[in-house]
Amino acid sequence: MQRPMSRLCVISTRQRQEALVQRLQQLGVLHIEALPPDQTLHRLHNPHERQKLEQLLLKAKGLSDLLPGAGRPPTKIKIEEISHAQAEIEALEERVRRLVVERRHLQERIQAAQQMRELTKALEELLQALPLGPDHTRIAGLGEMRHVRPNEIQQTLQERLAGKCTLAYRVLPPERVVLLVHVVHEYADAVRSYLEAKGLRPLAFPAHIPATLPLADAITQINRDLTEGPHRLRELEHELQELGHEQGPRVLALRVALENRLAQLEALERFGYTDYALVISGWIPQDEYARFEQTLLREFPGIVVRHDPTPAPPEEIPVALQNNRWSRPYELLVSLMGVPKYGTIDPVPFVSFFFPLFFGIIVGDMGYGAVMVLLAQVLKRKFAHSPIVQQIAQILTHCAISTIFFGVIFAELFGFVLKYPHFPRDKETDMLLLFCVVLGATQIMLGFLLGAINALRERHNKHALAKLAAIGALLGLGLVVGVFVGQLPEALRVPSFALLAGAMLLLVMSEGLMGILELVGYVSNIISYARLMGFGIVGLKIAELINEAGHAVHNIFLAVMIGIVAHSANLGLALFESTIQSARLHYVEFFQKFLVLGGRKYEPFQEIEI
Repeated sequence: MQRPMSRLCVISTRQRQEALVQRLQQLGVLHIEALPPDQTLHRLHNPHERQKLEQLLLKAKGLSDLLPGAGRPPTKIKIEEISHAQAEIEALEERVRRLVVERRHLQERIQAAQQMRELTKALEELLQALPLGPDHTRIAGLGEMRHVRPNEIQQTLQERLAGKCTLAYRVLPPERVVLLVHVVHEYADAVRSYLEAKGLRPLAFPAHIPATLPLADAITQINRDLTEGPHRLRELEHELQELGHEQGPRVLALRVALENRLAQLEALERFGYTDYALVISGWIPQDEYARFEQTLLREFPGIVVRHDPTPAPPEEIPVALQNNRWSRPYELLVSLMGVPKYGTIDPVPFVSFFFPLFFGIIVGDMGYGAVMVLLAQVLKRKFAHSPIVQQIAQILTHCAISTIFFGVIFAELFGFVLKYPHFPRDKETDMLLLFCVVLGATQIMLGFLLGAINALRERHNKHALAKLAAIGALLGLGLVVGVFVGQLPEALRVPSFALLAGAMLLLVMSEGLMGILELVGYVSNIISYARLMGFGIVGLKIAELINEAGHAVHNIFLAVMIGIVAHSANLGLALFESTIQSARLHYVEFFQKFLVLGGRKYEPFQEIEI
C-alpha cells in the first residue's frame, strides 16, 4: 500500500546548517525538494569540496576493490575526520599500487613461462647436444612442420658448410619444430637468411627478457620464473591479504563516510538561502511527521517546522510503498513497469498472491519445489550482500511453496505420479482448463474493480462506470455460457441475459460502440490464462519422458545420471517459462485494467549503511 505523504518546510539559521544536514541524514525520512532560486532565496554551491571528495571516493573505491578479505569496520568515521583522510588514502594507495603492479607483472611472466615450458625444455636438450665452440655463432628458429622440412635443411647445410656448421632439432606438439644451429661466425648471416626463407622465424621470448640476452641465460630466466615466481606470487597475495584485514575496514568506513558527505553536499545545494537563514522543503510520510518534528524542535531550539498546505498534483508527490514481509520482495517486479501514481492502488499485494499461485500451477511438482527451496537458500547465503538477489530468493521461496502445494494436489514427484487420491491434471484437462479460465476471469474482474476505485478517486466517474460495466458484462457472459453448456441451472438463464444486456448498455453509454469491441478483447484476455494448463502439462510430459528414458537404459548408474542432468534442464526450463508466463499475465492482462503509472519514487535523504 502507499503511505500518505505530507509536504513540510523547515527554517533554521545558517550557522547550524552542518549539524542540521547531518541530523536529517541520520533521521532518513525527508525527501528533499530543490528550492528554485528567486529574488529572496539563492542556492549554495561548493564545487571545489565536491571535486576533492569525489576524487578521494574514487581512490577509496579502488582500494576496497583491490584489498581482499576486508571485514566490517568496527566504528563509523565522523564527517570531521574526512579532512585528514587524503594523506592516509594516498599513502595506502601507493603501497597497494606497488604490490598490485608487481603481482600483475609476475602473473604475466609466469603465464608466459608456462606457455614456453615445452619449448625451453627442448632447447635445453639441444644445448646439451650441441656444445658451442669459441668461433661459432648460435642460431635458433621455430616453425610449423607443414612449412618446414628439417631433414632437408640439415642435409643442405651439411653439404654446403661441411665442417663449419652443426644442426639439431626437436619436434614439439602441435606440429611445431624448433631448430638449433652452430655455425662459424662469417656464415651466420647467410644461415639466418636461409632459415627464414625455409619458414623458420627467430625465437621470441617474453618482453621482460632482453633481446640481447644469450639463449642459455634466457632459458635460465624462464625456468626461474617457473620455480621462484609462484612462491613470490603467494607472498604478494599474503601481503595483500594481511593489508586487507589490517586496512580494509578503515578504507570501507572512509568510503561510506565520503559517500554520505557527498550526499550532504548535494542536499545543501537543494536548500534555499538568505543572508542569515536556510529554508528546506520536502516530503515526509504522515506517520513519521510527529516524530520528525519533535526531534528537530528538541535538538535545534528555535527551528521552525511547518506543514505546507499548498496542494500539489499527484505526479509531484513522491510515492512510498509500505508492504508486509511477504509482499515486499514483489516491489521489484512492479518497479520494472515504473512507479504507480500517488493516490492510486498499489498492485504489489495482489502480485504477491497471484504470481506464486500461477507459478505453482504451471510447475506443480513436489520434487522440483524442494529443489527450488534449496536453490533459494543457496542464493540467500551466497549473495547475502545483494538486496536484489535476496528479493529474488524470497520470491523463489514463495513459488517453491506454491509448487509443492500443487505438487501434492497433482501427486507429482520428479515426473512420477504417486498413487494416492489426487487430481490427475494430464487426464482431467477439461476441469483444469475451466479452473484456469475462472481464475483468469477472477483476476481480470478484480483488475476492473481496482480500476474503478482508481477512477473514482480521481473523480473520473465515466471511466469508473465503464470498468464496473465490464465486470457485469464478463460475469453475465460467463453465466450465459454456463447455462448453455448445462453447468448452471436453467433458472439463471433470464437473469444472466438481463445482466449481460444491462452491462453492455452501460458499456455503450460510457465507452460508445468501442466498449462492445473491447469486450471481445477482455474475453481474449481471460482465455489467455489457459496457458497455465498448457505449459504445466507440457512440463509434466517432458518429466515423464525423462523417466522413461532412464528406465529404458537398464543401467541404474546411467539412469540416475540421465535423470539428474535431464531433470535439471527441465527444471531450468520450468523456472524460465513459469516466470515469463506468470509475469506476462500480470503485465499484459492484469495491470492494464487498473495500474496508473507516472509517480515519483520516494527517495529519502538518509545515511548509506555499511
